[in-house]
Amino acid sequence: SSTWILLLTAWNALTNYSNNNQFCSFMAHSLESHIAWRYLFSKKGHNAINIVSGVSAVAIAVVTACMICVLSVMNGFGVLVEQMFSEFDPPLIITSKQSHTFRTDTAPIQSLFSTDAIGTISQQVEHTALVRYKDHQLPCRVLGVDSLFTRTAHIDSVITDGFYSVYDGAFERAVLGRGLAAQIGINAHFTGALHLYAPKRIGKINMLRPDQSLEHEHAFIAGTFAINQVDYDDQLMLISLPLAQRLFGFDNQTVTALRIQPADGYSIEETKQRIKSIVGSEYNVHDRYEQQQDFFKILHIEKLLTLLLLVFILLIASFNIIGSLSMLILDKNEDIRILSHLGANQSTIRRIFLREGWLISALGAVVGIIIGVLICLGQQYFGWLKLGDGSDYVISAYPVVVQVSDVILVTIIVGILGFIAAWYPTRAITSHSINKTLIILFAAGSICSCTPHYSGDKKSGLPTEYTSAYQEIYGVCYDSIAYPVVALDLYSEGLELDENHRMQGTGYNLYISD
Repeated sequence: SSTWILLLTAWNALTNYSNNNQFCSFMAHSLESHIAWRYLFSKKGHNAINIVSGVSAVAIAVVTACMICVLSVMNGFGVLVEQMFSEFDPPLIITSKQSHTFRTDTAPIQSLFSTDAIGTISQQVEHTALVRYKDHQLPCRVLGVDSLFTRTAHIDSVITDGFYSVYDGAFERAVLGRGLAAQIGINAHFTGALHLYAPKRIGKINMLRPDQSLEHEHAFIAGTFAINQVDYDDQLMLISLPLAQRLFGFDNQTVTALRIQPADGYSIEETKQRIKSIVGSEYNVHDRYEQQQDFFKILHIEKLLTLLLLVFILLIASFNIIGSLSMLILDKNEDIRILSHLGANQSTIRRIFLREGWLISALGAVVGIIIGVLICLGQQYFGWLKLGDGSDYVISAYPVVVQVSDVILVTIIVGILGFIAAWYPTRAITSHSINKTLIILFAAGSICSCTPHYSGDKKSGLPTEYTSAYQEIYGVCYDSIAYPVVALDLYSEGLELDENHRMQGTGYNLYISD
């Protein structure tokens, strides 16, 4: 049609001058995008192409939404577990690299007490001991803490029975994990004493009286706690720091770790770097993530494996784009021929269909991200999906946390797979697939020269079947314009159109001037 000729002739002129003019290059690319956009929503020659294109976009959208939702749920569980650990673990903890214990009267440690970046330093001693209550006994982890412990842990918020106290001024007290208390058959209301045993650090074992080789202390239960982690609930007991030091044979200057709470106005990372610069390389300084490094590594591996599985599903869904573009290329073969006649080279036509595939992927990605984020926000605020009946779990509904980094990651993955899926079928668009018809346009009063160039077998002229047509055009170019448009059809198996708008054939080259 005349619209095609006028539009694409202007577009051809833009592409010819795009190398020297940035605006023309932008207009040419915009026109390519416009054609691709029209192809996406226009009615195709076969209704099946529209259906497959729609299915492709829907498949991409569904998988994208699933990726957003699944990754957000994994984030939710990670944040939930981090909150549980933060109830007990300090923001920073200092331990020795060389031994299980270290002394607090050394110069580097003493310097910490005068550091303005540190708000609270709590001392602790942790070791394994045997706990006995009446006829029940089992090994457990005993943690001796000082009076500043509550400033580095939210222990009051996880007490399930009784109250928190490790020394009431008259008696030594103990706070047990809920699972540990259940295993030895005790609760916060029992008045009997808990007996604690630990091997003596100095001396020989008396084989006749092995009980004399053990340190023995006792305490009364004050309460139980639960943070819903087996390592804490089923194995940990809190007692006072002096009692733990006597039980394990340490003096009052020996500890296993220092719990650090940053001062107001200082971040955890800033305080961590300040402490490292003071204590040097002989001590470890770990934040909450590093204190539970193994657990969070497992959580990240699970998230990565889940993401890889969803990427594989997305890859399968991308095959619909390949089928859709393949059928579209066959359906638009006539348009491809017209574009090539008007000067579009092979790479230009490929870019049109490549952008068509990108549009399908982009449409599915945008719709999928919107749906996924809306579902996650609904789950976050309304708790649509429950964890069973909610009575046996810490929370009643699946936790969800949408992170911008996950949205960006999903967008990049969909974009890469969409590009690959769109690039693969466009490889079929080659110079051999374009009908070799040359259309020479003449504007009124202009002159176009078609000069033959001989190569190959060095013939004296064009083949016989093209001589009369060439002479006709030659006369039009140099004498007078007889018609506004003169067409010369070159049907030959040996002819190809290269990127310089040049028809090449066996034994000769025919050049077309701009």
